[in-house]
Amino acid sequence: MEEKINILYAEDNTTAAMIYTEILEEAGYTVTLAKEGNKAWQLYETGIWDLLLLDMDLPGKDGHELIRLVREKGDQVPIVILSSVNHNHALYEGADDYLVKGCSVDDVKARLDKAIARTKRLNTEKEQGRFRISPDTTFNKNNRLLTISGKREELKGMESNILWLFCLRINEVIPTVEMCETLWGVYTTDKEKALTKYVCLLNKKLKADKSIAIQNEFARGYKLVNGL
Repeated sequence: MEEKINILYAEDNTTAAMIYTEILEEAGYTVTLAKEGNKAWQLYETGIWDLLLLDMDLPGKDGHELIRLVREKGDQVPIVILSSVNHNHALYEGADDYLVKGCSVDDVKARLDKAIARTKRLNTEKEQGRFRISPDTTFNKNNRLLTISGKREELKGMESNILWLFCLRINEVIPTVEMCETLWGVYTTDKEKALTKYVCLLNKKLKADKSIAIQNEFARGYKLVNGL
């Protein structure tokens, strides 16, 4: 590897931590070990990481809470679970992949590289104004094209701006006041009503893909939930 990949590895089992740290370092990664969840979170907030590798059953903040905290910040850093039991349900909580301890060295490296590559691709697409909302749906901010299962539709200006905000912060609640101020420069009840109208229109256009929807988080704001 030309550039060192920085991995934050949270593992409380001394033997497992030693084995997998050695495996990862021999593969060319730079590994920082945290032996409990609170320390892992402290290190995460004060460092720059290319990937988080988490055991789920940690003292302090466990793997579930760490995933939630990272994703609530809106961070897209790849998260891979490495645990003694199958934790595929963590994928629904925001993890990118999971590994069961005892898998081959090649499998570990392949999964980590895949998660990192996927995140880099998504970040590049965001910079270019292109987003994959779900396996069947994409959105291009530059030409305002929403494509669902091959069917393309050009969105109106405000619809495109709103969907763009959701794509930048997918699976994150965006406060109504913040959305209005971003879109129109001011919050008023009239702007909130206009936002509600546009969100309803967008939801109708997105309903062709059952895996995505814009949810109204009562008294908080809106959230675009995707099927990735």
